[in-house]
Amino acid sequence: MAQQQLPVYMKVDGNKLVFNGPGEIIYYIPEKYFDLSLATFIGEEIEAMGIFPYSYSPSGSDEDRQFKPFKYPTIIRFKPSETEKINNLVLMGAKKPSDYRAAYFHKGDELLCEISVPQDIDNVDKFVNLFKGGNLPDYIPYNEIHEYMIDNAQANGFNYKVSNQILGLVISEVYRDAADPSRPFRYSDMKDQTAYRAVNINMVPKFTSAYTAITSENPDEAIAAAVTNTGHGRSPLEDIMMR
Repeated sequence: MAQQQLPVYMKVDGNKLVFNGPGEIIYYIPEKYFDLSLATFIGEEIEAMGIFPYSYSPSGSDEDRQFKPFKYPTIIRFKPSETEKINNLVLMGAKKPSDYRAAYFHKGDELLCEISVPQDIDNVDKFVNLFKGGNLPDYIPYNEIHEYMIDNAQANGFNYKVSNQILGLVISEVYRDAADPSRPFRYSDMKDQTAYRAVNINMVPKFTSAYTAITSENPDEAIAAAVTNTGHGRSPLEDIMMR
């Protein structure tokens, strides 16, 4: 991942990243990360996928709190002072409220227990499953999703061994036009890069054609989707078989 200059309130201490400023930092870990085994408590530490909103307040109050995206798309560990569960928050311009586990940091707390995160192919699988399920945080602009995929692979010494165009095609199938899910988001005007609808990749056939719906992975959902499909899309195989 590209090296970035650290904010003045963060300090490198050996292989750790430490909070070195006044006030407070809060990590907002999506509660669904815990449900999906993408976050867990390990004693006083938390291990989680490093894609979530965080905030910094120099005074420790909401009056000067600034929200930013934490972008380290692999499994990381950190050691907050305390945690609490907060429900129904809308953060970073997200399209709907979500439940979070808030992790609070004060001066001297470990924002990262390890800056040099060990490479692990399982971390690639975890990211891919998060992506395929349509569960990446919805504040992420569409045009940055590809960057998250590449950063995750590089952090874990992995190479997809496909062209960027193929990765872009996969992304376009999962991210649909919010106003018309039968169309990939890239066919919309894309003026708002977060005005998409992310879907589970197994549900993509539901939005394409009746034929691809009925031949998809989940038979029950596929039949229902095929019957109710209102789109006019056709698969290449369907055109061949109908000749």
